[in-house]
Amino acid sequence: MSTINQTAFSPKEFQFLIGGQSAYGTQLLNALYAVDVDSVGFPSFGTNAVMDVRAGGRVLRADDFFQTQNAQVTEISVSGTAKVAVMDLLLKNVTDDNSAPYNITAGYEPTSVGTGSTPTLGDMKLFTIVITSPVTNSDMVFKDCVVTSLNLTGDANAEGGRVKFSATFKTGSKPVSLSLTSEAVDTAIGTDDIFMSTWGDSDKRMIAGVNHVLVNTFSLTLENDAYFQGIDSNGNHEMIGRAPEFSVTCDFNVKYDSITEPFINTFQTQTGDSGRTKMASTDNVASGSFGFDMPKSVFTNVAFAEGDSMALDLSMKAVASNTSTDDFFIIGIPPEV
Repeated sequence: MSTINQTAFSPKEFQFLIGGQSAYGTQLLNALYAVDVDSVGFPSFGTNAVMDVRAGGRVLRADDFFQTQNAQVTEISVSGTAKVAVMDLLLKNVTDDNSAPYNITAGYEPTSVGTGSTPTLGDMKLFTIVITSPVTNSDMVFKDCVVTSLNLTGDANAEGGRVKFSATFKTGSKPVSLSLTSEAVDTAIGTDDIFMSTWGDSDKRMIAGVNHVLVNTFSLTLENDAYFQGIDSNGNHEMIGRAPEFSVTCDFNVKYDSITEPFINTFQTQTGDSGRTKMASTDNVASGSFGFDMPKSVFTNVAFAEGDSMALDLSMKAVASNTSTDDFFIIGIPPEV
């Protein structure tokens, strides 16, 4: 008489590994970095399926059914504490810039990658992601991944203002299962935390051009979605392009007082630009510390928020000037010690 398997695994037993690729379609299976994350959003194993009832009956017949792994798109998500080295990898990819501070101009033109592309490894244009499994020969490998969304959050009253992150990746190449050797993991990456305190004092920070705003929390989101085209002889997509809009938004919870009360009127009467929104310790965002800058921004919402003291919830969006060389968004991170 057979019995059920008595082994049960915790979601925490799965590990998240990442590494840059130097060629489209060629997965990296050595020198992968182990990223310390809180959780992994396990991918859905969707396929391209057709279950339409064809003429000749009212029910789905077995030969009506069609399914293939060809040309599928897989999404993977991960979240944890924002470490300097990890953010360096992810920001290079999502901004398509290869050095800090990462800069998006008003004339931003993304780089497409595909069959025949051989990006410089250090530029992190493409990733191989591996989610290791405690089941033998079941490590999940996803090549040709790009970051489509990166979110950074912080709460001044939690963990000393330590910054958290979540990221979403997409790939148009088929996942594979295998067993990695221990040599595949080069090293754990990222030991240095990032803190809101590196923004400095309130005379340097500003929201919609206003200094001395007391910020309780923030949530910064960079959205640079991807689309996939073509199909090669292995059933994988041949090209990755970026969606029509690179979007940068930020939500703040700030203390309600005489400094922030005018934001309500600004929101109701604003035109194309409500002023600069910058969280940085210097006049211009530098590579030596964490900070970000929307040279032009608008409110997308302002609302009262109750708490220990009255507050305002602010939602901002970066907007560009009409000059293509002008900065649209800048973000800096400190160097890894």
